[in-house]
Amino acid sequence: MKRIISAATLLFIGIQGFSQVAIPSKIKNVKVFKNNAEINRTAKATVTPGKQEIVITGISTSIDPSSLQIKFNKASSELLSAKYEPNHILAHVNNPKVEELKTISEGLADDLSWVTDQKNALLGMEEVLKKNQDLGGQSGFTPAQVMELSNKYRTKYLEIRKELKTILKEEKKVKTKLASAKRQLQEMNAKFNKPTGTIVLQVSSRATSALNINCTYTVRNAGWTPLYDLRSSGISENVKLNYRANVYQNTGQDWKDVNMTVSTGNPTQNSERPILSPLYVNIQQPYRIKALGKSKESALNMGLASKDERADEHFGYVANAQIGENQLNVEFKIENKQSVLSDGKKNLLALNTYSLPTKYIYHTVPKLCDGAFLLAKIADWSQYNLVAGKANLFFEGAFVGTSYINPNITSDTMLLSMGRDNGIVVERKAIEKYAKTKAIGSNKKETIGYELIVKNKKSIPITIEVMDQIPLSQSSQINVELENKGNAEHNRKIGKLLWTTTIAPRASWKDQFVYTVKYPKNNAIAGIK
Repeated sequence: MKRIISAATLLFIGIQGFSQVAIPSKIKNVKVFKNNAEINRTAKATVTPGKQEIVITGISTSIDPSSLQIKFNKASSELLSAKYEPNHILAHVNNPKVEELKTISEGLADDLSWVTDQKNALLGMEEVLKKNQDLGGQSGFTPAQVMELSNKYRTKYLEIRKELKTILKEEKKVKTKLASAKRQLQEMNAKFNKPTGTIVLQVSSRATSALNINCTYTVRNAGWTPLYDLRSSGISENVKLNYRANVYQNTGQDWKDVNMTVSTGNPTQNSERPILSPLYVNIQQPYRIKALGKSKESALNMGLASKDERADEHFGYVANAQIGENQLNVEFKIENKQSVLSDGKKNLLALNTYSLPTKYIYHTVPKLCDGAFLLAKIADWSQYNLVAGKANLFFEGAFVGTSYINPNITSDTMLLSMGRDNGIVVERKAIEKYAKTKAIGSNKKETIGYELIVKNKKSIPITIEVMDQIPLSQSSQINVELENKGNAEHNRKIGKLLWTTTIAPRASWKDQFVYTVKYPKNNAIAGIK
């Protein structure tokens, strides 16, 4: 019968009277969460009757000690306490590559010392020659002897200078090699000789036995980010979603040949229920805030409508976002064993592939662009329990751009722009006969009309949404009226006009709309068109 005990529930018992043994361990399973990871280690130890202390070495310093759990395979062994401690006592065994680099560095240091000694000896000889080169003023030397000594001085000086140049070149070469070896040694030490900790177990056993130990704990400095590929082979095919994970870790311990699971869960999420405090209302003095730039009503961007209008998904507006934690955790077990080095680099893993039921429709805003864009509408996409992240879009084998999947949006339908289709031409023309201004008492009344034209140059029929707008009044002195909306649907709250139509191959579609704006003739107004 296996026994499990949490470190947070154990009372530490003093180490007096405990025999101690240090044992290695191996990472067997890793579950990677969004912002940390759960490590599962196994170790083996031989226990004897009585109390003893088992020290499991090689533990990451990124551990969360409160998450530590221990399991034994023997009912005859009882866990008295378990705790994490930094490794301040146990000897550290260097990696063989580090030891090799140390030996190389020491040899190069010796070479440099010998070269430096030779250089200093030659410089000393050169200095002696310089001090004894002036013989002309000394008695006892004939001119012939002075000449002979000068020639010997010249010969010896040149010999010293030649040998010194060779030594200086050798010194430079050795210094370069030594500096390179030191850099490599520093990198190797940072990689292999990272600080570690230990898990100290106090165990009581009733018999001598081989004990299998299973340790589970969470670590920081690890996690994963999602990456999606959304691919469509054409407007008659569903979008295929390739769900992948970029796994990274910098815990100080390499994960080598481990069973890996990627989870959308978050064990560090606050599990405390929210407490609602009283809400007090009071009178507040009004104040004005100077607006910067365009007001939200004047912007055509569909995401800038007020919250009541955003819910109208039919008009292409961004749905009202409600941010919250996803309560359903999904786990992806990777089939093959994985290795992830402790270097902070991302390792791409395939999680799953989905075929998403897709409806396609073209979309155009002639006021802003003379082209049409293909939209893929994916319904009920929340069932796939995706995580917020970047998505690469591909259509008919070509990369068309990037998008962002946000699972916290409450809309049931996800819209993806698959790019511009040059087989559809869009035109918006002002209708001259409506372009007029009338004076009515103290007011002016302007009439504005536009004709919209969509040409389908493709060999297949298309369904397209055409979107335009009329202005919204922000003043009681300004009155806007839609005189003719054609076949459009009109959203009065935000002034949007929407046509949804099907156009036959190599055919055209036309419609128009007209509106009037009445305002005080002595005032200048903005945003009329």
